[in-house]
Amino acid sequence: MVHAEPDHVPLPPMVSAIIHQTPAELDPESPAFLDILRASAASEIWHKHGSFYDHLHDVWQVMCVWKLPRPLCRLGLFHSAYSNSFVSMNLFNPEIDREKVANMIGPEAENLVYKFCVIDRQRMETHAVREMSIPAEGMTFSHIRNGEPIHCSAAEIGAFLLETVADYHDQSFGWQSELEEGRVRALWPGIYKPSLRMSKVSKMAYVAARYGELEVIPPVFANCTRLIEPKAEREARDAYWAVVTEEAERGSWVELLRKSVSLNQDIAEPHTLMAQIFLQDGKWEEAADAAVAALEIFFQWGTMWDNRMPYQAWVAWTRCMYFQAKRKEWPESHGGLESLGAVHPSQRFRELSTSRSMTS
Repeated sequence: MVHAEPDHVPLPPMVSAIIHQTPAELDPESPAFLDILRASAASEIWHKHGSFYDHLHDVWQVMCVWKLPRPLCRLGLFHSAYSNSFVSMNLFNPEIDREKVANMIGPEAENLVYKFCVIDRQRMETHAVREMSIPAEGMTFSHIRNGEPIHCSAAEIGAFLLETVADYHDQSFGWQSELEEGRVRALWPGIYKPSLRMSKVSKMAYVAARYGELEVIPPVFANCTRLIEPKAEREARDAYWAVVTEEAERGSWVELLRKSVSLNQDIAEPHTLMAQIFLQDGKWEEAADAAVAALEIFFQWGTMWDNRMPYQAWVAWTRCMYFQAKRKEWPESHGGLESLGAVHPSQRFRELSTSRSMTS
């Protein structure tokens, strides 16, 4: 639960480490191998909405926020380092670099990375979402390059499914959903509409929690108990987008956003938009409540659903609105809105501006 103070919302320790970019607080050994990854081709390789390094780093952060065991988090950081069945690029050669990677991240983490990179991920995902289970004895896959059998235990498959939940949620936006619906000539990056992958990953989380022999259950999807139906996910996304694009009349915005969060309880951004609308209308208590609801979800996920802005921006803006709601103050001018930013009383140096000029 979010611990909201009377005048500000503190950051949980793991989220604070993300915001302040202090990776050693997530994993004391991480600065060394983050430097190696950053210096590698990962910083140059394209990946969906950033570089490959950005993606690996952010998936790792999500898994750290979930407080998963360190080998699982490191799987997130190196999850495509040897290439895999979905991507063609690689950072390390599994024929000669396994010992090098194991020395960096530990043998247990490296073994997870290796298996994840050589199995048929699509077969694993399809089995999980269709059968809604993991065989107790695990599954055996054919190595994607040499055909040799690779056996994965139920616990390993559970780890791979959790990585996939974090992986998809970090990287996904509307462009991938267009591709999945057959529009393979859709221009990247498109209009950055949120994706339609949460139904699928909610099933993976559910299966991992029940059959994956997990030591820690992530807090998302109500501790991996909640399933989102595809129809509900689409309707929630479309209601939100009607407000974002202002296609709907302003008088219907709150109703649409409430519909959105009732259909998909794992998206924070509709609550953030509601907080701003309530502030504009002088509804201070409702604004504070909406901001807290958004932050609860942002803090659970460690990433965002609406990728038009980075996670740090969504969290800062939502905390700023909570701060303003508690002050019962919201500017109605260009200068006033641009002078916002403080999320804590100690950061407020002067009153908000009333115009762009500081002189009369």
